[in-house]
Amino acid sequence: MIALTRRHLAFGLTGFVAGLPGPQALSATWPERPVRLVTPAAPGSSTDLAARLYAERLAATWAQPVMVEPKPGADGVIAVEAMLAAREGHTLMFGPAGVLTVTPLLRERLPFDPKDVVPLSLAASDFLSIAISPALAGISTLRDLVRAGQERPGTLNIAAGLGGLTLALAAFVRAHRLEVMTASYRSPPEAIPDLVAGRLHVLLGPLALVLPLARDGRARVLAVTNPERTPAAPQIPTVIEQGFPELEVEGTLGVFGPGAMPAEARTQIAEAVSRAALEPALVERLRAVGIVARAEPPDAFGQRVDRQRAHWASVARVHGGRLQ
Repeated sequence: MIALTRRHLAFGLTGFVAGLPGPQALSATWPERPVRLVTPAAPGSSTDLAARLYAERLAATWAQPVMVEPKPGADGVIAVEAMLAAREGHTLMFGPAGVLTVTPLLRERLPFDPKDVVPLSLAASDFLSIAISPALAGISTLRDLVRAGQERPGTLNIAAGLGGLTLALAAFVRAHRLEVMTASYRSPPEAIPDLVAGRLHVLLGPLALVLPLARDGRARVLAVTNPERTPAAPQIPTVIEQGFPELEVEGTLGVFGPGAMPAEARTQIAEAVSRAALEPALVERLRAVGIVARAEPPDAFGQRVDRQRAHWASVARVHGGRLQ
């Protein structure tokens, strides 16, 4: 049986000021000052890239600088705490919905109430994938991977990224009675050298990390975990198409704010994100790495987050409630 371990992100903090004041200010009252966009992702990750691209467009719309501040670590808790501690109404969080839907299941105690964080707008679908090392010969489908795991118990080294990928891997191993070795990394990018070298056999992580490797033969992507195929590589099937629904994970990136934020400001932020999601340059930059720009207003995005929360809660219950 797989041994679930906590993964902590530990990277240096960097700041990024995006864009110059432009003529399309959305409101004369908000934002009144520069905006901070904290993210739980590590610099160089797909989430970090998306945050910076959106920051550029939001800065132009608001005629205010938008500073991206990576705050990785503790399953996203550090980023949430940074946003809630600001208390100045101009600090938001850009990141995966899993911070609200999965992190509470992985950690027995949280230093904040998830209800104090409100979804403001969907920003993108981040495609996630299951990639294998070229060292695994004769495996081209998930069915092949399961067969290899059953025939060679205890020999496959597997790693999963944070959030839903951790729970999905646990469900996969349980469903097929696999005995695998789990490797722990502070973040998916750190797993790449081991995957290429064959020391790590399977990685569940962002498609953006492994797609360049797959294109030059240094890794193979067996499936994407999202409900639909990615436009960046439509030849890659989904986990559902291959008959493995327990591996489905929807990579959801969005903008979140503190619960005390006024309704007018929430609406203005959502409208600005929606406008940015239609910018051809942003759409194409994200598409190239397997991310699809998408916007959704606060109510619809909140409902999406609630559905994901209910789904992962049911998965966690199968494994005895909280996994830590």
